[in-house]
Amino acid sequence: MATEHTLYLLMYDITNRKILQKVAKLVQQHGYERINYSVWIGNNNPLKHQLLKESLNSLLTDEHAQGSNFFVIPVSRKDISRMKSYTGKKPRNLDYWLGEKHTMFL
Repeated sequence: MATEHTLYLLMYDITNRKILQKVAKLVQQHGYERINYSVWIGNNNPLKHQLLKESLNSLLTDEHAQGSNFFVIPVSRKDISRMKSYTGKKPRNLDYWLGEKHTMFL
């Protein structure tokens, strides 16, 4: 069961460019932060947010999205806080993703 210490990783592989762009815009509009091209992090479970869930379902069941995948993974803040790159470095925006900083520098 999710607690206030749970974050959600959203990961996708969308086969259609237009649908990919719509999915990215949708998750961004719902407060998720991009970690990587097709990986996002957020505080809310998208499967429990009815409007977001319906919008994603509509996009991902479109005939042009055949073969696409979308995954939601609940992850504890503690586990996310231990995230490191393959070189062993902490991601520079990790504190922002965890809500410990309110400004992100690019």
